[in-house]
Amino acid sequence: VKRKLSAILSADVVGYSRLMQEDEVSTVRTLEAYRKVMSDLIEQFRGRVVDSPGDNLLSEFSSVVDAVQCAVEIHEVIRAKNEELPEDRRMLFRIGVNLGDVIEEGDRIYGDGVNIAARLEGLAEAGGICISGSAHEQIKNKLALGYEYIGEHTVKNIAEPLKVYRVPMGPKAATSKEGDEKGDKLKNWQWTSLGAAGAIIVIIAALAIWNFYLRSPSIEPASVETEQKSLVPDIKEAPKTIAVLPFDDISPEKDQEYFVDGLSEEILNSLTKIPDLLVTARTSAFAFKGKDENVQDIAKELGVAHILEGSVRKAGDTLRITAQLIRAIDGFHLWSKSYDKELKGVADILAIQEDIAIAVANELKLTLGISESPKELGGTENLEAYELYLVTIGQFNRTEWGQAIQSIDAALELDPEFASAWALKADIQIQLSVSGPSNRADTKLNAALIAAQKAIELEPNLAEGYLELGSYEFARGNWINAELNYRKALQLRPEILTQHEIAHMYAIIGYFKKSREMLEEYRRNDPLNKNVRDIYVVTLGLLRDTKGLENENERCKELFGDGWTSQWSIVFYRLGTDDPVFLDGVEYSNPIFREVKDYLDSPKDGLTKLHQLYGYSNLSEVLITNISLFAAYFGDPEFAMDAMERGNAINTRGLFKIWYPVMKDVRQLPRFKEYMKEIGLVDYWKRFGWPDLCRPVGDDDFVCN
Repeated sequence: VKRKLSAILSADVVGYSRLMQEDEVSTVRTLEAYRKVMSDLIEQFRGRVVDSPGDNLLSEFSSVVDAVQCAVEIHEVIRAKNEELPEDRRMLFRIGVNLGDVIEEGDRIYGDGVNIAARLEGLAEAGGICISGSAHEQIKNKLALGYEYIGEHTVKNIAEPLKVYRVPMGPKAATSKEGDEKGDKLKNWQWTSLGAAGAIIVIIAALAIWNFYLRSPSIEPASVETEQKSLVPDIKEAPKTIAVLPFDDISPEKDQEYFVDGLSEEILNSLTKIPDLLVTARTSAFAFKGKDENVQDIAKELGVAHILEGSVRKAGDTLRITAQLIRAIDGFHLWSKSYDKELKGVADILAIQEDIAIAVANELKLTLGISESPKELGGTENLEAYELYLVTIGQFNRTEWGQAIQSIDAALELDPEFASAWALKADIQIQLSVSGPSNRADTKLNAALIAAQKAIELEPNLAEGYLELGSYEFARGNWINAELNYRKALQLRPEILTQHEIAHMYAIIGYFKKSREMLEEYRRNDPLNKNVRDIYVVTLGLLRDTKGLENENERCKELFGDGWTSQWSIVFYRLGTDDPVFLDGVEYSNPIFREVKDYLDSPKDGLTKLHQLYGYSNLSEVLITNISLFAAYFGDPEFAMDAMERGNAINTRGLFKIWYPVMKDVRQLPRFKEYMKEIGLVDYWKRFGWPDLCRPVGDDDFVCN
């Protein structure tokens, strides 16, 4: 008898008999399709399918890590595919994973190791995963999924009771309760922000964005209009909201502004770890830097009930921080404290950040999960390197990219193993690839990849590393890799998902409703972020929401005045519709608009002009994709497709324009379908769900409205 140790995954369909009784043919077809998806995923995670009798699927892995990751991915993909089915025809699976000894006979395996996996499967809830104690021992420090101990269970034909753990489907703080332990012992797997290193706050719930992030988009009529939510909700409705204003630099020489801004942001990051506390994003909070406005007006503008403000005085190695928490409705000071430190190490700064976060939480009477302080992830013990890191954050926030690169490189020279600094460097390089010359974008992206990989190599659980790796893959058009890295970042640290990059990617992919839902959350949390609101305007246009688009545009003009330069999004939306194309003055904000505005009623002359413009070699991605839109407007979809491919080769961020109404004939080209396959979007759609305007036809074809 040949024996070996294997990780066994057993899955079966919940309510299979009912589904068969109601519609045998449909159930069999769905099961076959889902079984094919599961088999592909099992192979991808280096496993093999052993058997698939009836509605069951049995597979074997050499690694428990691979088996559990595969189980999670199976549920996520199946969940997305179920969104395409009527609710009563959706098919859910239960999965059990065990590590145990098995008997191998040819391609088959037998024994208690297999039987236990099957029993665990029976203990799992619909769409859930249960794993054995032996499997949990192997993965508890390797996968940041969260594990809930649900006790010992006596199961049929197994002599000893089984220790069983449930794997929650969503980001949670990992919880491990062994039967002989005295109580719950919470472990933070996700807590990674450098400045919040000493915080003792356990993340106990994912942001609502998680639902948006994993839910596959469903198709709605193009005329659906978004409900226009108030930018600033009544303060009484949001008692657990706070904004951290940039602290004032009161150093003797007034030369610590970058350091102070970086420290302010790290205190903000610490507060984001508090469950149920909504913290206004840095972009909006820092918009009030240097402005003489009272607390009540700022709170009303940001839609928060509390303001944290303060000052920093740094002279040599002496640091003095004063912080005060203010109730916005009446200006009452709920709490204030001053900290004086003789800086001897990074821990001195981190201790202050931690203390401020905890004091704010206590004053707001939030329920905290308190455990032992987790080990800092991605940090440094080099005080000078950490100070340079804070300075870099301040420079980064002012888009002073050249100075930021110099500062972060200096920090890394002092401590080459400073993982969070590598992640920040990756972020800077990605921003440079977008905002800098297009002929240098490739070099910047390669530098970002190296930095992100280095961050993850130094700290495998650093969420920021995976976030930047996701942004790199997004910029390269590697959609599946981008999605998986973004999901990994979210698993490790739920509150990190305040990046509009992900919503932007979903707009490009064609998930307009999902993008809108995420952006509405971001807009609530970061109302003065022009990038967020710009993409939101674009998404409303993609959803054909004329009223919402124009209302949002008017609101942004009120907020940003002359700084709002994205009204051309409405022009793009109106091309190819019955609405007037240009708004007063908008055409002058874009050179392509200026060149073609006199040819709107002369398509032949308009195309001649576009071809002339298209011949320039130094065009940016934005101008090239604008040419694509007008080529479609003038009736040449092939030329429009040429320009779209050329623009996307420079930067993928303009690809969302392929979904505008004027591009409807372009989307009917065989070449469009081939290009979507070539750049990997069809593979992405097959895995995560079809976009709002497209649907599959058979196994290998699709159509888009």
